[in-house]
Amino acid sequence: MNKAKKEESDLEIRKEMERRVLQDRPIRFDWVIKCLLYRKANFNVLNGFAVLAGLLAILLLVPSCTTEDEVPDLSDEGTNGWIYKIMADYYLWNEDMPGKGNLNFSQSPDKFFDSLLSDQDGVKYGDGWLTFSRIEKKEEETKSVSESDSYGFEFASYKNGNLYYAWVLYVLPGSPAAEAGLERGDWIIAVGSETPNVTNLSAFYSGGETTFLLADAVRKGNEVTFYKRKTISVAASRAVEDTPFLKDSVYTGGGKKVGYLVYNSFSSGPDDESTIYDDRMKQIFAGFKAENVDEFILDLRYNQGGLVTCAQLMTSLLAPADALGKTFCIMEHNEKQSKSDETLLLRKNSEIGNANLDLKRIYVLTGSVTASASEAVINCLIPYLTRSNITIIGEKTIGKRVGSNTFGTKEKYDWLLHPITLRIYNADHEADYANGFEPDVKIEELVIGNDLLPFGDTNERLLSEALSRISGLKSLPVHAESEGRILLTPSSLERKQMKGLIFEEGK
Repeated sequence: MNKAKKEESDLEIRKEMERRVLQDRPIRFDWVIKCLLYRKANFNVLNGFAVLAGLLAILLLVPSCTTEDEVPDLSDEGTNGWIYKIMADYYLWNEDMPGKGNLNFSQSPDKFFDSLLSDQDGVKYGDGWLTFSRIEKKEEETKSVSESDSYGFEFASYKNGNLYYAWVLYVLPGSPAAEAGLERGDWIIAVGSETPNVTNLSAFYSGGETTFLLADAVRKGNEVTFYKRKTISVAASRAVEDTPFLKDSVYTGGGKKVGYLVYNSFSSGPDDESTIYDDRMKQIFAGFKAENVDEFILDLRYNQGGLVTCAQLMTSLLAPADALGKTFCIMEHNEKQSKSDETLLLRKNSEIGNANLDLKRIYVLTGSVTASASEAVINCLIPYLTRSNITIIGEKTIGKRVGSNTFGTKEKYDWLLHPITLRIYNADHEADYANGFEPDVKIEELVIGNDLLPFGDTNERLLSEALSRISGLKSLPVHAESEGRILLTPSSLERKQMKGLIFEEGK
């Protein structure tokens, strides 16, 4: 064998070994949605958020651009050359990229990256466009609430003039906010003052020991007035565990046992190596099974995605028993990376602690930020339940059916790339939710004038609707909509990136 043929053979062997290694790596969901601001009615409403948790980030072994003996070209042109190579090899829509001769390699790397993106990369949202692929400076990486200091609550925001008001969506257990008695549905109009004073949303995220001024929001037509209610003392922000489990309950009525779970992220544990949350999920479902639950309500209204293995586990616990061991999802890359295509199977009962509920139908509660892994669970249940037996209550989901990889963790470049690299399908090879899943029952939760009752309260707007439909009773009245409604969307989630969404190999 001549030298050239031997080198070619060795290269093919190495590629095949790398492909096999990849099959054993954790597969992860991830995505980021750019912040958007737009106006509704005559009010300034913050409608920007970064939804994270997106769909499927597989660790791909990228040939290293550097060795100890090589010095990479860290100029914009050198960085852009590296970016172009990554995108040409791995980007799902690499055929849509402009030719080299039409590109400006001297512009800043972020603008250069954006110039490579396909029109297929993202979805329309409100008055803007949500791009799935993204680039970020390494030092600007967003940290999760479990990695950085936090008061420990998430909120929707209402902006009037230059002032922000926070509407509490949920409070994390064991957090300074929980210890202070902050509750879902509370309005915070001031931090450290008896007068509305928040002009920067970061004041609600973290800081030193302070006070929150709580208020009642009263709406008359298109006017919103806040009335001071009480002041609470809050300890300084600290690292808070962002547990995905906020409520699990069993309801009995009409001869039925109904399980209910509020699940906020597809996370296996508080860090990349832990499976504490997976184990907890199995325990919770074992409890549901012991209670002979035969109907189920899965609350994903604030769930932005997470690990594919967690989505696989969740689907395995919910699916009909005869589906176990069959296809969960099919992942397909571009033509260059077709060898990395993979099919994941639903887990067998022995692998999930015999906790499968063998459901014939399911009710899913959704919100405007429900995305990625959450949508994958819905889509991957369809072949086994049919769409007609999956009742979606709430708002239209985002519509992210593609996944991304992270590049740049090993190289010395200042940038991390998160391009879309694959598409995910269910067992029927279908992924027909590019525009999101439309709810069967539309209920807009975040409308000023609505009450945000505790999770699990049978009068809570979305839960009560599901329970009424399960019981066969007439559905409860839904908050009337009008053109002048004031609609809010979660805004604190724009800085929230769940730990473990992006697998970053050591630098």
